[in-house]
Amino acid sequence: MLDRWSEHPVRPVPLRCPASVAMAVVTLLIAIAARLTPLSSLLASGSARAFDFQVWRPLVFSLTTSSVISAVLTGLLLVLIGYQIEPMIGSVQFAFLYLLCGVGGSAAISLAGVLYSFEGSMCGLFGLMAASAVVKYVQKQDIRADIVLLTMFIIWAIVVGSNTWVADIGAVVVGAVSGWAWLQTRWSSYRRQLGAGLAVLAVCLVALVVTWVM
Repeated sequence: MLDRWSEHPVRPVPLRCPASVAMAVVTLLIAIAARLTPLSSLLASGSARAFDFQVWRPLVFSLTTSSVISAVLTGLLLVLIGYQIEPMIGSVQFAFLYLLCGVGGSAAISLAGVLYSFEGSMCGLFGLMAASAVVKYVQKQDIRADIVLLTMFIIWAIVVGSNTWVADIGAVVVGAVSGWAWLQTRWSSYRRQLGAGLAVLAVCLVALVVTWVM
């Protein structure tokens, strides 16, 4: 008698959003380490003179959170968003866009004179939502829910007195521009898509350098 499991072997289902899961795990590990070590002082971003020309700060800003609970919630939201978006644009581009939106948020708080922030994870989420909204708008889909959700989060940050709303707006701008750039190059070569993303990154870094030298 044949074993029915040998006739119909169980094959693992490929993970739809490996980059989302990986970044969620890294964000949680950074949040835990920040509670036990001075890691927050090494990864925080802002306009403080001590942060000038420390390029790694804006590059990892979207992986920072103010608490372990915030890291868990952010990670869950990241996986939920990634489950929808990551398969469409690819894991590498998804991770790049998430980190790029963090750079945009870091540039915004540096330009606004915010001295110190270790709450960049929402920048990545807001940037992804903005990029998705731009794509849906061009495809003539309803984006009112996206706009309302982004607006509510930003207003809430202002009401509770958090300065992260400045970073969130910067991330939304970068996400929207990146979504538009992706639409312009999606039928072109991968090299052109990469070039568009690097161009947005260069603009953000130039804005940061301006704040560092002034």
